[in-house]
Amino acid sequence: MRRSLLLGFLIVFASFIPPGAVKVTGNSNPDLGWLFLDEGPYTLVTHVEAPPGNASFVLVKDLSLMDPVQDTVLNTQVTVAADSMIRVDLGSLAPGFYQARLRDSLRWNIGVRPDDVVSPPDPPKDFDKFWKKTFRELDMVQLSPEFKVIPSYSNELRTCYEVRYASWGGAVSGGILSVPNAPGKYPAQIMFMGYGAEPYYIDPSSSPEQIQFLVSVRDQGIFKAGQDRWIDRGIEDKESFYYRGAFCDVKRAVDFVAALDKADPDRMVAWGESQGGAFTFLAAAIDKRIKAIAPSVPFMGDYRDYARIVWWPVHEVFGEADASGLPREKVLQMLRYFDIKNFAPKVKCPVYMSFGLQDPTCPPHTNFAIYNNLGTRKKRFLCVPTCDHAMWKEPLWDKERAAFLEAAIR
Repeated sequence: MRRSLLLGFLIVFASFIPPGAVKVTGNSNPDLGWLFLDEGPYTLVTHVEAPPGNASFVLVKDLSLMDPVQDTVLNTQVTVAADSMIRVDLGSLAPGFYQARLRDSLRWNIGVRPDDVVSPPDPPKDFDKFWKKTFRELDMVQLSPEFKVIPSYSNELRTCYEVRYASWGGAVSGGILSVPNAPGKYPAQIMFMGYGAEPYYIDPSSSPEQIQFLVSVRDQGIFKAGQDRWIDRGIEDKESFYYRGAFCDVKRAVDFVAALDKADPDRMVAWGESQGGAFTFLAAAIDKRIKAIAPSVPFMGDYRDYARIVWWPVHEVFGEADASGLPREKVLQMLRYFDIKNFAPKVKCPVYMSFGLQDPTCPPHTNFAIYNNLGTRKKRFLCVPTCDHAMWKEPLWDKERAAFLEAAIR
């Protein structure tokens, strides 16, 4: 059952060569690719751009990649065939993600039963109380939106605006809005941006029968003004951490769209990538008016494990903590208030998530720390085994996401 359900969501591109010059075989069976979905034992069959002959092959758990001594689960010799194929008997592996190393020069990730990865929520005891208090404070701030028409991205179908409104703590947030000109009520897409991503204007002819809102949280997007770091701001405690305000800006964006005269609040959906993927999960968790979400490569899932897999962003936070004399453990405890996996059980709407198996920025384990804790059974995922963090470059995901969200607001 597991294999048959997920074959439709697994896409393998044989022509893409990720770092390390390794290619999947192109076989449609995922057990001959890099993502294994059944109970095992597993055999890895793949093409590598390496000279024929004997070669070392090592498999390392991703959760040990930042450790001084890494957790090696397999160390063996393989033969690179004349056609550059290798075949490796992996045996039975626990659910999770692993780094494969051939001759210690070619490295790539494989995954095993990702929907069985365990990363349980660990919200602090006052998690709900803290966020209820914060959102009550937000509700006391008048929205007071200001609209500036952008003529070059407006036409007879839709009008584009830059929008600013007040948010929690006196900060300004907003974004870029495209609204149909004809009278009526329209479905709305709320789009969340990646960490430090550049804002863009929406083609007024692209979705003329929809409202689209590209959100800029405080100090990012249209408010960035040369800034490039937010993750280590205010890490002293939960009251001052940057993302307390940014999470409020996510809620404010939903409030803003729902209040638009032409918006149909029963047909609102959301999507985003990286930080935007995290915000997408958050929006659905804190506001039931969101009817479906399509996040990709989501950020901020399980900070503690994040720090065991890749350097950024947690070790950047640790660097700031060390410089400020803050114990790292204290910072990790604080980050539990902002861990998206702790909001995940509150997500009840349909979810379609995508991820890149080779992602070095938001590694797959952290994606599934969120996904596997969702409070909905109406969920599925799309894996592009050869993709890194740049899911936005995958045309297939654009098509899949659009179809999924269109069905939700039809």
